[in-house]
Amino acid sequence: MSAIATREKLTGTIHTAKIEAIAVGGDGVARLDGQAVFIPRTAPGDRVSFSIVADKGRFLRGEFKEIVHAGANRRDPPCPDWAECGGCQLQQMTPGGQAEAKRRIFLDTLSRIGKIQTVIHPQLLGDTVPEFSYRMRARFQIKGNTIGFFAPGTRDLIPVESCPLVEEQISETFGEIRQFLKENPVARGIESVEITSLAKNPKLGAGLLINPIGFRNRKKGAISDGTRQAWKSFSRFSGHPLAFSGERTPEDNLPWTAQYELDTPTGMPLSLRVSPDSFLQAHRLANRLLVQAITKGAAIFENGFAVDLYCGVGNFSIPLATIAKRVVGVESNPFAVRDAKTNAIEAGLDNLRFIQDKSGRIDAGEILDTLGGAVPDLVLLNPPRRGALETIPLIIRMKPQQIIYVSCNPATLARDARELNEGGYYLKTTLIAPMFPNTAHVESITWWGRENTTALS
Repeated sequence: MSAIATREKLTGTIHTAKIEAIAVGGDGVARLDGQAVFIPRTAPGDRVSFSIVADKGRFLRGEFKEIVHAGANRRDPPCPDWAECGGCQLQQMTPGGQAEAKRRIFLDTLSRIGKIQTVIHPQLLGDTVPEFSYRMRARFQIKGNTIGFFAPGTRDLIPVESCPLVEEQISETFGEIRQFLKENPVARGIESVEITSLAKNPKLGAGLLINPIGFRNRKKGAISDGTRQAWKSFSRFSGHPLAFSGERTPEDNLPWTAQYELDTPTGMPLSLRVSPDSFLQAHRLANRLLVQAITKGAAIFENGFAVDLYCGVGNFSIPLATIAKRVVGVESNPFAVRDAKTNAIEAGLDNLRFIQDKSGRIDAGEILDTLGGAVPDLVLLNPPRRGALETIPLIIRMKPQQIIYVSCNPATLARDARELNEGGYYLKTTLIAPMFPNTAHVESITWWGRENTTALS
């Protein structure tokens, strides 16, 4: 493309094109003179008008203007704040359209970054998972008397009156907090508030975690005495239990715990508790289906051994312990380790050991010694969005017969998948879990076996 043509595009000329696919992040992809244009708020099959707002060299960024012709999977977004908020990048698409877009994102990323070509078509886990009122925890940003979410890629706060993704008790508590902030200026001296459903039953309410200014940038800001007292008064008046971020140790009494139910292969129901400073899966039902799929596909018997890296509060390791001889979980968050140990005790399981350490730093020998010298039949890992590149050598050294990788980021999964493939493991099967309906986040499960046939690369 000539420099003159590029300059003309940047002058605000209106163009039209058909959206071909959805990219990682949720933008639609169109072509203009053969060059990719990323346009938010679009759906595959849409013919849209747009202007060019940025030339990134290898691609262009477009600003959506209007729909010329709607694609088959387009719908009117139910949320009135959808366009400005930007949190639900795919809400303009039907659930079926979202599922297909996420499959394509997954396969394309696995091929492009991981260099793994596969004929395996990922299946969607569950077809009756609710797409609204599902989030068990949500963080709301605060500036002055405004509460809401940041616009994509900015610190511009978009005020919202409600969020259709959150569970009922979060929605109700959010409304109370909006009014509280309007009436109490001193309470506004914080950065954000996280609201967590305490249980599936809405009558049991929600717990609050207050984050000081600077929290987003990992700085430990101070909360003034006046602000602190205002929130404590709100907690007493509303009945919502309260915690302040960064002010507890794992040994302190818990201000509150969230609870979610799981099933096990043995039919024994489990109820896991999660404290304010521990990670919580977003979608109650989707997580339940995720655990079912993993325990069913783990192929571990009563004399088997398993390792759960990035184990959190025991979401996977505790159900696995109901069928395995011994399970070792590794987790760096001390609050989550405490939760995991408590959950194991409450479940009556004594064949689990939890090690507080970083999964990328721990020595394989320590894990194998904790397993009693046994080689694990299964290594399961569920890393954060940055992936587990530093952990792959550890896994390969332990030589498990199978690996289950739960991922919330296709890009880092694909990068790590390439390392697994080169380390002697091949991709057996995949699932896409509907953990984040209406958003561009892709949650996947991949099963890996030891290479005894030609690897898929």
